[in-house]
Amino acid sequence: MQEEEFIVALVAIVFGVGLGGFFLHNVFSVIKAWINKKSGTSSGDINPQFFKALGEFKKSTERRIANLEAIVSELEEEKIRIPESADSNAEITIEEQEVREEAKKEDNSNLRNMLNE
Repeated sequence: MQEEEFIVALVAIVFGVGLGGFFLHNVFSVIKAWINKKSGTSSGDINPQFFKALGEFKKSTERRIANLEAIVSELEEEKIRIPESADSNAEITIEEQEVREEAKKEDNSNLRNMLNE
Protein backbone atom coordinates (compact mmCIF):
# COMPACT_ATOMS: atom_id res chain seq x y z
CA MET A 1 0.00 0.00 0.00
CA GLN A 2 1.29 3.39 -0.88
CA GLU A 3 1.63 6.30 1.44
CA GLU A 4 -1.27 8.29 -0.09
CA GLU A 5 -3.67 5.33 0.14
CA PHE A 6 -2.66 4.79 3.76
CA ILE A 7 -3.42 8.45 4.70
CA VAL A 8 -6.81 8.35 2.92
CA ALA A 9 -7.73 5.08 4.69
CA LEU A 10 -6.63 6.45 8.08
CA VAL A 11 -8.67 9.66 7.60
CA ALA A 12 -11.73 7.60 6.51
CA ILE A 13 -11.44 5.35 9.59
CA VAL A 14 -11.13 8.33 11.98
CA PHE A 15 -14.06 10.13 10.31
CA GLY A 16 -16.23 6.98 10.41
CA VAL A 17 -15.49 6.31 14.08
CA GLY A 18 -16.27 9.95 14.97
CA LEU A 19 -19.53 9.95 13.01
CA GLY A 20 -20.58 6.61 14.52
CA GLY A 21 -19.82 7.86 18.04
CA PHE A 22 -21.86 10.99 17.41
CA PHE A 23 -24.90 8.97 16.27
CA LEU A 24 -24.62 6.53 19.18
CA HIS A 25 -24.41 9.36 21.68
CA ASN A 26 -27.57 10.97 20.23
CA VAL A 27 -29.45 7.67 20.21
CA PHE A 28 -28.56 6.99 23.85
CA SER A 29 -29.52 10.51 24.90
CA VAL A 30 -32.93 10.10 23.21
CA ILE A 31 -33.45 6.76 24.98
CA LYS A 32 -32.41 8.28 28.31
CA ALA A 33 -34.85 11.19 27.85
CA TRP A 34 -37.62 8.73 26.97
CA ILE A 35 -36.94 6.68 30.13
CA ASN A 36 -36.92 9.81 32.31
CA LYS A 37 -40.18 10.94 30.76
CA LYS A 38 -41.82 7.58 31.50
CA SER A 39 -40.61 7.51 35.10
CA GLY A 40 -42.03 10.97 35.80
CA THR A 41 -38.83 12.58 37.03
CA SER A 42 -38.84 15.35 34.50
CA SER A 43 -37.29 18.72 35.21
CA GLY A 44 -40.60 20.50 34.55
CA ASP A 45 -42.00 19.86 38.04
CA ILE A 46 -43.24 22.89 39.94
CA ASN A 47 -40.90 23.81 42.75
CA PRO A 48 -42.77 25.54 45.61
CA GLN A 49 -39.56 26.94 47.09
CA PHE A 50 -38.91 28.81 43.86
CA PHE A 51 -42.34 30.44 43.93
CA LYS A 52 -41.90 31.34 47.62
CA ALA A 53 -38.56 33.00 46.88
CA LEU A 54 -40.07 34.76 43.89
CA GLY A 55 -42.90 36.16 46.04
CA GLU A 56 -40.45 37.40 48.68
CA PHE A 57 -38.36 39.06 46.00
CA LYS A 58 -41.45 40.78 44.61
CA LYS A 59 -42.46 42.10 48.05
CA SER A 60 -38.97 43.41 48.82
CA THR A 61 -38.76 45.06 45.40
CA GLU A 62 -42.14 46.75 45.90
CA ARG A 63 -40.99 48.02 49.33
CA ARG A 64 -37.81 49.44 47.83
CA ILE A 65 -39.73 51.14 45.03
CA ALA A 66 -42.17 52.66 47.53
CA ASN A 67 -39.26 54.01 49.61
CA LEU A 68 -37.61 55.49 46.55
CA GLU A 69 -40.88 57.11 45.45
CA ALA A 70 -41.29 58.66 48.91
CA ILE A 71 -37.76 60.07 48.78
CA VAL A 72 -38.27 61.50 45.31
CA SER A 73 -41.60 63.09 46.26
CA GLU A 74 -39.98 64.71 49.34
CA LEU A 75 -37.21 66.12 47.17
CA GLU A 76 -39.74 67.50 44.69
CA GLU A 77 -41.73 69.11 47.52
CA GLU A 78 -38.58 70.79 48.81
CA LYS A 79 -37.93 72.24 45.37
CA ILE A 80 -41.49 73.53 45.10
CA ARG A 81 -41.63 75.13 48.56
CA ILE A 82 -41.02 78.86 48.67
CA PRO A 83 -38.28 79.62 51.19
CA GLU A 84 -39.45 81.93 53.93
CA SER A 85 -37.52 85.17 54.15
CA ALA A 86 -35.68 86.12 57.31
CA ASP A 87 -37.85 89.21 57.71
CA SER A 88 -41.40 87.92 57.87
CA ASN A 89 -42.79 91.46 58.26
CA ALA A 90 -41.43 92.59 54.90
CA GLU A 91 -43.86 94.68 52.95
CA ILE A 92 -44.70 94.11 49.33
CA THR A 93 -44.76 97.29 47.36
CA ILE A 94 -47.05 97.51 44.38
CA GLU A 95 -46.45 100.14 41.77
CA GLU A 96 -49.32 102.31 40.77
CA GLN A 97 -51.02 101.53 37.48
CA GLU A 98 -49.65 104.65 35.79
CA VAL A 99 -46.06 103.82 36.71
CA ARG A 100 -46.44 100.29 35.43
CA GLU A 101 -47.91 101.46 32.13
CA GLU A 102 -45.11 104.01 31.64
CA ALA A 103 -42.50 101.39 32.41
CA LYS A 104 -44.06 99.05 29.88
CA LYS A 105 -43.99 101.72 27.21
CA GLU A 106 -40.36 102.66 27.95
CA ASP A 107 -38.81 99.20 28.03
CA ASN A 108 -40.35 95.90 27.11
CA SER A 109 -38.24 93.82 29.45
CA ASN A 110 -39.47 90.32 29.94
CA LEU A 111 -38.51 90.37 33.61
CA ARG A 112 -40.81 93.30 34.36
CA ASN A 113 -43.62 91.63 32.44
CA MET A 114 -43.17 88.40 34.31
CA LEU A 115 -43.11 90.20 37.65
CA ASN A 116 -46.25 92.14 36.77
CA GLU A 117 -48.13 88.98 35.98
